[in-house]
Amino acid sequence: MEISAVISTYNNRDVLLHTIEALLVQEFPRDQYEIIVADDGSTDGTAEMVRALDSPIPIRHAAQAHRGLSAARNLGLRTARGRVVLFLDSDFWATPTLLAAHHEHYPPGARRIAVQGVWQTHPATLVNPFMRARTLNRDLTPRRRQNLSPYHVTGRNFSMLREELEDVGGSDEGFTGYGWEDLDLALRMSARGVVFHFEPRATGQHYHVETLPGVCAKLRQAGAGAVYFWRKYGRSHRLGLFLEIHPALLPLKWLVYRTPFFMPALRWLLPRAEARGWLPIQNECYTELIWEAYYDGVFAALTRPERALRASASLATADLTRRGHQEPDDNHGDPDPPVHGHGLVQDPRRHEHDEDVVQAEQRVRVAQGGSGENRDPQERRGNVQREGHERRRPQQISDEVPGS
Repeated sequence: MEISAVISTYNNRDVLLHTIEALLVQEFPRDQYEIIVADDGSTDGTAEMVRALDSPIPIRHAAQAHRGLSAARNLGLRTARGRVVLFLDSDFWATPTLLAAHHEHYPPGARRIAVQGVWQTHPATLVNPFMRARTLNRDLTPRRRQNLSPYHVTGRNFSMLREELEDVGGSDEGFTGYGWEDLDLALRMSARGVVFHFEPRATGQHYHVETLPGVCAKLRQAGAGAVYFWRKYGRSHRLGLFLEIHPALLPLKWLVYRTPFFMPALRWLLPRAEARGWLPIQNECYTELIWEAYYDGVFAALTRPERALRASASLATADLTRRGHQEPDDNHGDPDPPVHGHGLVQDPRRHEHDEDVVQAEQRVRVAQGGSGENRDPQERRGNVQREGHERRRPQQISDEVPGS
């Protein structure tokens, strides 16, 4: 088995069906890949839909209680049998050459390689002012085909060797909300010597109709996750600047987003711009409102003690439920960049931060019990393979689809 295509999903049944159908018509040998649906506690009939599929390709459904994207990806990793693991989101519709384009980078004996693919917004999603305004946000950041910066890695269309993913322990389940878990994984893999390749032929379309309230909900989670991320890496100055949560920046952010001097005017302006179809003004208003949501999450997380933040983050869904936390139904997709020029999604300065953050990641590993380089590989894989670990309490159910 060469490729395990792992689709993480949560209550997105109808769109997921199209995602699976696109993978069933790949120009790749049928006996060399499998499809794994990593179901993060869906309640919309996802399991029944997957089981009912009549597929010539092996499809397996693995389910857990609702615990977040990182936990779902680790569930998919534990279920995978392929030499290469390809992470996809349930709203990503692949082109027929997607698997072949990824696989070209993994000849026999390949080591320390990972591949980042691309995507475009599906034109059928441009159905509201928010989605149409976002088309103005063009990511013009140059990318190297070889030796891509870890800061340009995102988990929607990203492949790596399964063994090397296991060696770094999979995704950090401390990221229980939206955002940053893919960058954290990329930094840890980069510290182990993995080189990232950028493959524009590995492409597909992102089908997700979003709204301003839905994206703001995600960015509140991203703000809290940024604080967890920054603290995890020893409060790195450069990472703090990249995340725009460095203490030197916060007074200005507070003035703009937490006082009544600026944001009420934008709220007054936005409906008038929408009524007149002024896309550039709409886009600027949306951008600042999204940043306001981000800093809601940042400042709320900063008021909590670091130990409490780490402890609560690691408890996944059970803890989130106790606190009454609510997430958007589809929290398993990175949105197309909702902001432009602020460094939240794509930032041309990303490569400048790599060395500092990788060194910080190495310090984290030492603090956690050693550099990891001389540890037994089976021990390093324990984060994703141990059964009964306190962060892996939910049940796992793997079902073969009839005909697979």
